[in-house]
Amino acid sequence: MANDNPPSLSEESWNCTANELAEELRLFISEMGSFTPEHFVQIKFHLLRQSGLTIETRDEFCEVSIHHGHCPRCSSLYVAKECLLWFRLFDVVEWKLVRRAPPCIRSAFRKKSIKNVADYLVKANLIHPPFYKIRRAPGCRAMRRWGYCSEDEYCRAMEKDYTLEYIKAREKVKQSR
Repeated sequence: MANDNPPSLSEESWNCTANELAEELRLFISEMGSFTPEHFVQIKFHLLRQSGLTIETRDEFCEVSIHHGHCPRCSSLYVAKECLLWFRLFDVVEWKLVRRAPPCIRSAFRKKSIKNVADYLVKANLIHPPFYKIRRAPGCRAMRRWGYCSEDEYCRAMEKDYTLEYIKAREKVKQSR
């Protein structure tokens, strides 16, 4: 996802280069353990020409973080509408990957619940987005509670209430026909 071209920072907004920002962020992470763009800029206020982050400076900051591999330590990693990589999940997750998934995952995809879809696809080894925190695939009970469930014959054949069981149940039903 990260391209080979190093990101640049606007001179009107920043008092440093992208490499200097990346080094400051690396040192900050080694000292603090994690970061958010807002907390980092609040502590390292001297790096910005103005006070606080704007949408543009936050995006530039995140591009530097992505390029230099600092995102795994970001507390906002893949948080909806806060993280640039969250938006990029929509480019990684394609219908051709989702069309044979359980009905609840397809429903979540149609309703733009990208995090639930990505969790399933990562655990099914169908996508590998960068810096993705490995989580469990969403369970059937949770998908029902969130209103995504619409059982089909394969769901009823599942032995466990776990979305990854859907593939095995589908094969079992098709073989028994």
